[in-house]
Amino acid sequence: MKRFTGALVAGGLLVAALPAAAQSTIRPGDTVRGSLSASDRTFDDGSHYDCFNLRARAGERISVTLRSNDFDAYLSVLEANNCPNSAAAETDDDSAGGTDSRVQMTLGSGRYSIRANSLSEGETGDYTLAVEYLPAARAPEATYLGRASTHRFGDLTYDDAMAADDSFYDCYAFDVRSGQTAGIGLTSEDFDAYLSLHEGGSCGLEIESDDDGLGDGTDAYIEHVFDRGGRYSIRANSLNSGETGHYGLVIEIQ
Repeated sequence: MKRFTGALVAGGLLVAALPAAAQSTIRPGDTVRGSLSASDRTFDDGSHYDCFNLRARAGERISVTLRSNDFDAYLSVLEANNCPNSAAAETDDDSAGGTDSRVQMTLGSGRYSIRANSLSEGETGDYTLAVEYLPAARAPEATYLGRASTHRFGDLTYDDAMAADDSFYDCYAFDVRSGQTAGIGLTSEDFDAYLSLHEGGSCGLEIESDDDGLGDGTDAYIEHVFDRGGRYSIRANSLNSGETGHYGLVIEIQ
């Protein structure tokens, strides 16, 4: 199985879909209508694909969406203009809903290409490939939780603050006294939970982090003894870039 890591709108206007055969370069704001056929190139797993050179600038945040009613879409954003032999910067199977694919990422320097692919060997049919700009990542706005233990629910969404690895997170601030211990747990059935503890109230300087410390599964846990009182903060975060969904957060202060 291959591993993970909408709207046709640009500037508020519908973008005319262009046939894939007429365009080997795609830019943010473009939507291409194409088709995988038995005569197309095949990847090493026997799946067919079309390749597009991506024209965008370093530092831009983009969303790439591959949709098809005919096959299970599989999308790769590659680190060079060479689809057969380039390393994948990001890949995705089903993040756009159903069997459609979506990758959201911040571009680094260098060239990129996009591989519009099927998940399985021999699949063919029509598809649309859309590239859109995403707004710049916003600064985190911490939710203040006070000094008491708390249990709350939240959601990671595409509108949340974004970490340097393109993962979304919510920021929570709380106060402790010197010598107190905090047990912090983050659980989710929608994404691989990642938790980090920070000095100050804005999720800045990291003190400690955890991925799977709550036990079996992908839930996170941190237990920390504070040698100084004051305000601290935590990131309710996903391990991987672009993951969203519902979560539960528990903070027990003793």
